[in-house]
Amino acid sequence: MYTILLSGGSGKRLWPLSGSSRSKQYIRFLADERTGQPCSMAQRMWGQLGKAGMTENCVICASEPQTEVLRSQLGDVNIAVEPEGRDTFAAVALSCAYLKSRMCASNDDVVCVIPVDSYTDQSYFEMLKHMPEVLAASGAEIVLMGIKPDAPSNNYGYILPGRGEGGFLSVDGFVEKPDAAEAEKLIGQGALWNGGVFCLRIGTVMEKLTEQEIPCDYDGLCRAYSKLPRTSFDYAVVEKCGSLAAVTFDGTWKDIGTWSAVSKIMERNVLGDCVVDPSCRNVSVINETNTPVVALGVSGLIVIVSSDGILVMDSHSDFNLKQIVSSLPPRPAFEERSWGTITVLDFFREGGTSYLVRKLWVDADKGFSRQGEKSEGSVSALKGSGKITMGGEEHELLTGGCFPIPAGKPYSLIAGKSGLLLTLSQAGAEETFL
Repeated sequence: MYTILLSGGSGKRLWPLSGSSRSKQYIRFLADERTGQPCSMAQRMWGQLGKAGMTENCVICASEPQTEVLRSQLGDVNIAVEPEGRDTFAAVALSCAYLKSRMCASNDDVVCVIPVDSYTDQSYFEMLKHMPEVLAASGAEIVLMGIKPDAPSNNYGYILPGRGEGGFLSVDGFVEKPDAAEAEKLIGQGALWNGGVFCLRIGTVMEKLTEQEIPCDYDGLCRAYSKLPRTSFDYAVVEKCGSLAAVTFDGTWKDIGTWSAVSKIMERNVLGDCVVDPSCRNVSVINETNTPVVALGVSGLIVIVSSDGILVMDSHSDFNLKQIVSSLPPRPAFEERSWGTITVLDFFREGGTSYLVRKLWVDADKGFSRQGEKSEGSVSALKGSGKITMGGEEHELLTGGCFPIPAGKPYSLIAGKSGLLLTLSQAGAEETFL
């Protein structure tokens, strides 16, 4: 069995920590059960997949900007890189093409498609491993995982189950995000939340591409990606399928899409440089900056502090945060890369020119290359040591040292054994570290 992890999206539902360069699945608000250190939903799920022995035959589908943070958090993983975002049908098709072209899978092989950002327990992965058996026993084209609801919710789609036999259910239909009253009625009829999990043969997806005269190999599909319909896998494939089956999962499962939901699963209510006085009640604080946060005598609040902004909200409400912050500047102030991190220290415009100062941490023995800055600038080493190469010449970069960066001239930088903390100052710079 192969596994596809869908890791798309660059929304702002968890602003100010999520944005264009860091989706919610990469925010470290959980605690690693082995080390106790902060970890992301992607890291947590990857660890659970490892426990289940499912990482070797796994591919992650993500956008190009996410590949850096994926490799930083998960290491050397298989990534099917989306040329552009075109919803889940395109993402699944590209991943199946990657499995065939890069990992020697065949059309007859079975694949389970799962979202990377579900918060669940280890029994979820045992159910995943059982789904290929259900696919064979049921004779269905696709097997879905239905989540047993713990309360009526209008945040999820619902699977309408039919007759049950042999440990699986037939599927009579779907209802997409009903209102609260309808959701309660559906639950009374045995309906299940749609967990966004699909188990099917790779050939089922390849047949859809062939019907549309779109290449089935990975490189060819990347070139023709814009021809794929911008639609969900549910709509393009599942809802048009004449033979469906479902299994029921009744363990821990949460879709973490709001800060209220995050606050309920955080192992600690305080992360970062924070002081929450005992007089506070039901207060959660995440602080990614070096500026201390102190909470006194308040209750029912969620406070999120980052270089990109500060959020203070009622912990009992789920606001449409994405809509509220959509008009804010898109420039990311914090980026995580495969070689380290980038933090914007200062940015302003004067007389039509932009001025930007970034702090870069480069991990030990790692580095990056730049094709050239649009404007001249300088690199200053604050801590550690490294080497910078420009025009074929290599130069030592030591603590306290400064090196000019001419406009348009390619260069590369690598940190020494203890890592390297530096600043990069520029006038007229790009607002993102491309």
